Order: sequence, then C-alpha cells, then structure tokens
Amino acid sequence: MDWRKALVLMVTGLAGTVGAQSSPLPGVKRQAITAEATNRVRQAETQPSNAFEFMGISVGDRLVPECPTERSYGGLLYNVAARDSACWATFTMRPDPRLNTRNNNALPIAPVDNKRPTGTRAVTAIVVNGRIEGLKIETDGFQHGQQLFGQLQQKLGKPTWQEMGQVISGVGAKFSSPRAVWELPNAYVEFNGILGTVDSGLIVVFTPEQRAREVARHAEQAKSF
Repeated sequence: MDWRKALVLMVTGLAGTVGAQSSPLPGVKRQAITAEATNRVRQAETQPSNAFEFMGISVGDRLVPECPTERSYGGLLYNVAARDSACWATFTMRPDPRLNTRNNNALPIAPVDNKRPTGTRAVTAIVVNGRIEGLKIETDGFQHGQQLFGQLQQKLGKPTWQEMGQVISGVGAKFSSPRAVWELPNAYVEFNGILGTVDSGLIVVFTPEQRAREVARHAEQAKSF
C-alpha cells in the first residue's frame, strides 16, 4: 500500500476513534453559541470607528503593534528606525515579557517621523483593556510652543478655551505660555505651552471615556484633603 494512503487511513481512523470516545455537545446549544459569537464578530467589524487620529495614532482604537527588534550585543533591542507605522516599545528599549500592555498608564509609543511635529518629544499612551484611551506628548516648551499651538489650531479649529500666560525663568527671562483646551465629540485635547520648566510643555489627548475617568480621579483625590 502506498505510504500516503496508509497515513490518510491512520489519521482518519484516529479521528474516528476520538470522536466515538467523546460525547458531542447538544446540537442546538452548539448552534446557538456559534450564532451568537458570529453576530458579535460581525457587529464589531461593521461598527463605525470613532477613533481620533493624532500624530498618526488612533486614540480610541486598538493598541498599535510592538516595534520591530534586532539582535545586538546583550540581546534584543527595539529598532524604531525600521518601523513603517506607529508602534510601542519600552523605556529601556528592550523587550520585556512581563510588561502589561493591556492596561498601562504610560506605554512608550514611537510615532512615524512624518507624523511627529518639530518640538515634540516622548510620547506615552494610556492603554485600557487593549485600547489607546489617551496620549501624553512632551514638548520642548518655549522653543516651539507658539508653533505647536498654531499647528493644533489648524488641525482642531478654534479652542473651546484658551489663555496666554507668562512664565519667568530662573534668570528672570520672560516667556509667553499659551494654554488651550479643545472639547471635541470624540476627543479632549489640552495644550500647555510651558509646564514646569521653560524648556518643557505637554499635550494631552483623551477619549471622552478617559476624560471622565480623569475628572473622577481628580475629584476623588480632592477628597483626601
């Protein structure tokens, strides 16, 4: 007998034996579960995305993929130069199997270069149940604060609220510090031209759900006083 036929007969006989020894689930129940699962998948696929795109990252959508790695002295390192889309990494730039990427308050994200405005620095994501619910983008403060503020207005339109503050450095120099908030249907964006020191600023992007969590958290913290 040809060995291929013998192999087919052996596998078929083994499958039949296993099927005979195991009791199948009731047909009606199995069909109901399958139909329900199929409907959930179809609903997820057809449901329109309400994500908000910022720096090439979809806020409110699934977490971006892990950055590519390369082997170097001492083990694997992330090679963000090889990325073709936004990706996540670690602060040490080394893969860490213990890292919780499903729920993380500060997961480093590497945007693609053509989506990174001049003056922006580190980008971290707030990840909740595997979805990006917020971004925090550090900036270089007074150096490009006005330029970034103008770019945000071009992208988002007129702010819901804004003010122009003034910050005095340790040597007495004065710097203008724009602050603004955009409350959009699918995102909350906050811009701080200067925050802390004159060479640092911050852009915050939240989904409406994450904004509600932040408001509740601040309210709870206020009670501690």
